[in-house]
Amino acid sequence: MKKTVFIVMIIIFLFISTPFIIFAAQKPSSLNVWIIDKTVPTKDFREHKGLVWILNNMKIKNALTQEYFDYTRDYFGFYPQDDAYDIFPIEPNNPDLIYIADTYGVYTDDFNKLNAEGTKSNLIYGGLSEAEWFQIKSYLNNGRTVVAEFNTIEYPTGEKVRKEMEDVFGFEWSGWIGRYFARLEKEMEVPLWVIKAYEEQYQRKWDFKGNGFVFISQNNEIIVLDQNDFKNKKMYVDFKDEYINQFKARDKVNYYYWFEITEDKGAEVLANFVLDLNESGREKLNKHNIKASFPAIYKNKNDDYTAYYFAGDFVDINDIPRFYNMAGYDKFKKLITMNIDASQEAFFWKVYVPVMKKIIRDVEKIPAKGGGEIFEINGTKLVSRINGNKLEIYKKGKWQPVFIKGVNMGFALPGKWFTQMPEDEMEYLKWFDLIGKMNANTIRVYTLIHPSFYSALKTYNQIHADNPLYLIQEIWPDENPKDHNYLDKENMENFMQEIEYVVDAIHGNINIPERRGKSFGEYKADVSKWTIAFLVGRELEPDEVISTNEKNKGYIYKGKYISSTKGEATEAWLAKSCDYVMDYEDTKYKMQHPVAIVSWPTLDPIVHRSEFNEYGKKELEYNDKVSIDINNFDLGEKNMAGFFGAYHIYPNYPDFMNNEEHYKNYKDDKGRLMYGGYLKEFISQHQKFPALVAEFGLATGMGNAHENPDGYNHGGLDEVMQGEGIVRMMKAIKAEGYLGGIIFEWMDEWAKKTWITEPFMIPYERHVLWHNAIDPEQNYGILAYESIKPEKADMVLEDDGIIKKIEISSDVSYLYLDIEYDKNVDINSKEIIIGIDTYDRNRGDFKYDPKLDIKAPSGMEFIIKLNKNSAKLLAHPDYNIGNFKFSSKKTDNGIFEEIRPIINKSRITMDGKIIPEIRQDGSTLRYGDFSDSSQNYYIDDKIHIRIPWARLNVTDPSSHRVLDDARKFNSFPARDEFKTVVTEGFVISGVVLSNGKIEDVFPGKQNIDLKIFKWKGWEDPVYKERLKKSYEIIKKYFQELN
Repeated sequence: MKKTVFIVMIIIFLFISTPFIIFAAQKPSSLNVWIIDKTVPTKDFREHKGLVWILNNMKIKNALTQEYFDYTRDYFGFYPQDDAYDIFPIEPNNPDLIYIADTYGVYTDDFNKLNAEGTKSNLIYGGLSEAEWFQIKSYLNNGRTVVAEFNTIEYPTGEKVRKEMEDVFGFEWSGWIGRYFARLEKEMEVPLWVIKAYEEQYQRKWDFKGNGFVFISQNNEIIVLDQNDFKNKKMYVDFKDEYINQFKARDKVNYYYWFEITEDKGAEVLANFVLDLNESGREKLNKHNIKASFPAIYKNKNDDYTAYYFAGDFVDINDIPRFYNMAGYDKFKKLITMNIDASQEAFFWKVYVPVMKKIIRDVEKIPAKGGGEIFEINGTKLVSRINGNKLEIYKKGKWQPVFIKGVNMGFALPGKWFTQMPEDEMEYLKWFDLIGKMNANTIRVYTLIHPSFYSALKTYNQIHADNPLYLIQEIWPDENPKDHNYLDKENMENFMQEIEYVVDAIHGNINIPERRGKSFGEYKADVSKWTIAFLVGRELEPDEVISTNEKNKGYIYKGKYISSTKGEATEAWLAKSCDYVMDYEDTKYKMQHPVAIVSWPTLDPIVHRSEFNEYGKKELEYNDKVSIDINNFDLGEKNMAGFFGAYHIYPNYPDFMNNEEHYKNYKDDKGRLMYGGYLKEFISQHQKFPALVAEFGLATGMGNAHENPDGYNHGGLDEVMQGEGIVRMMKAIKAEGYLGGIIFEWMDEWAKKTWITEPFMIPYERHVLWHNAIDPEQNYGILAYESIKPEKADMVLEDDGIIKKIEISSDVSYLYLDIEYDKNVDINSKEIIIGIDTYDRNRGDFKYDPKLDIKAPSGMEFIIKLNKNSAKLLAHPDYNIGNFKFSSKKTDNGIFEEIRPIINKSRITMDGKIIPEIRQDGSTLRYGDFSDSSQNYYIDDKIHIRIPWARLNVTDPSSHRVLDDARKFNSFPARDEFKTVVTEGFVISGVVLSNGKIEDVFPGKQNIDLKIFKWKGWEDPVYKERLKKSYEIIKKYFQELN
């Protein structure tokens, strides 16, 4: 008997212990799994606890910790504490599997308590943000697997993210969700707000009993299916035949929780939800076009990723075994668990666990990425260095030369000033993504940016570890220094403080107190391993340089890292500042980065023969009268990272770039390139250190501030020429041995101005509210921020002649005229003159042309002459800024002039040769379909015209202000000096000519009922973004440079 008992005990012991022994004998593996769960109001962790149990039961360890997964910490999202909470943010680290468990979030009535009544309350945290989705989306490559389930696409996730998720997972949400309730009676399970919505919708009391389903639309429509609407089953999951064996799941298992009603849009449907309805149930759903069967599990596989979507709250279960180290336990539970009404246990073990185990087994481990490596020598860390005339970056265990393919970044969005930088990390991530896809390798910023910029850069570079965006960080000294003396004690103290702030911020180690006009806040993102240089300085004003030199004669500086003992005081100030950057970083962080001085051709050490005045002197000119010479600098004994010069070199300014005769001798594969001539001459005297072209670029738009003999003008270029010109200049930069080139700039910034437009943007403080399409500085971007033409005209003028209709509209950039004409008339054989009266109906000219007797309905400040060959905007002689006339007068002679302001002033060379002035063509309108920022008009079934506000002397369209100053000027005055008035609106009229004779007058031959177009003003500009045509051209060339 004792022997039998002993044998039975041995058998029982073996039966119990064998699964544990088998588990212990299995070889563990590891995966990096992102679990995203934002719905953790209490410490039950039920929205992801079941998934963690599966991973541990499969003996899969966390690849980051090499320990088994812990559901209390190994997830991203909300972590509740007793009286507070923490947020575990997503950390980019090359996941193998991404699982979005729940993003519904945590609400005030749910936090650390049971919300039995299901009341609605304020959101504390929830929804999948654009920045988080960007990070997830960035990893959908290399065959990676992503899984998401119920309530990741709905509120509080935004519509933009939802639609992108639908594309990734291959389905579309109908707007309906539903849930099974074991008790439909009031004050049991159904939330009070559902009951209230139902009673308001149907105008009847909630009197349901027993079990059933509640369907809820995103518009709060309610459908209730009670026990009288079903046959034998309620809802079950029905696998398609080919997937039952593949996933080893049980078929037709009941489902009793939340679900979504969706429709496949390209994904495979592995299983469907099926409602076992009778006629009454089907009738209720049919009224809302809801079928009794709809997808439950999706699979969307392509070359980049495999995506699974569970259209139900599959993993939400609280009753999970405390142990996981028992092999076969899931199969045992799958066998014995019964389908019990309102219990999700059977579904979990019979469907969810086998499906997830199959998905996890198919996950391929993604190889770890490199990037951001650090070299250490004598206790000092380096990530980049200057070696001879090369910049080198430490990658893959060795120093590798890198040619900088960069883009400068400014951050003034439309309606904002330069210091009003975005605070949303997603804004920066979006730009980095586009810049990276353009095949650039470097970004340069001018000042310390908002902390979210550095957080976003760290995130981006962790995701793209093999191809990061390197940072060149400038440290910007204040403009208008006290006493025009950079070495003034107060100026120096302020700049040294700024240097410390910037270096600390780069290392993610500073909380800068609030300050006006400069970035502040807590900088926690360490981007030092992606920072490849610090730039010190800015485009220094010649008069400030001269003043500093005169006030500090004999001043020299000898530092441990950078010295200047042979030059002028400004050079010594730059050396001292650069030295302080390196000393501060080396002392505090045991790290060095290369440093550079910032300068521009205005201060180059070359004597330019074409830059003199009529007295044969340079000191009366702005450019070329003083210099900064890098040859007057030396390295200190502690400098291991190196030193170089960073220069802003454009093809069209200063004027000597256009006028030096010997630059015309430079040739590339396309012919003459004067820009290359300057690059060659400049680098030839740059003897001791290498040089970086830290700014170069071309502006699009409709205005030109300087003309270049090779066509690379300061503005007014089309977008194709912008791209091709940038590529051509970059090729010259590379050919002449520079460290690289950084394009100016990434995006159009409406806050900018140039000398030809600044006097006419009045009031200046409002000019950020509108886009000045003729200002080159506002149109340098590769990414356009541009206006949106209204879909519907603001005013329509109709007639029955050749001109049938003129639709007038406007936006933050242009006045639009869309002219509908008689299709039976050959419009190309006609000349059309359109009159524009911009203010004061009694001023301006009342005739369209000297040879025409017909009178306009009001005095015109401008006319547009249009024929089959050309179109021109002409100005009233007294309102033509090209002739320094700024106030309209009443005339009756039909004389209008071309608008031709001076852009290149007359120059005298060293030997007395006069270089004539050049004037801008502000009248010729360019043909094109508005797909390019340089185009003014085109003709299809209508004549479409758009005129920039500034061409019409509108100084602020947002407040209807126009130029009106009868004083005499010999040059353009300073900012906000012109007088202006508020216009009561524009009057548009016109005539149609054939062989110089009038064929039609518009509107109406009697000019009855004068109609005034008064557009709506604004305080917040409406705009859109668009990649210019130059983007793809640059992208292709940068790819070739790889």
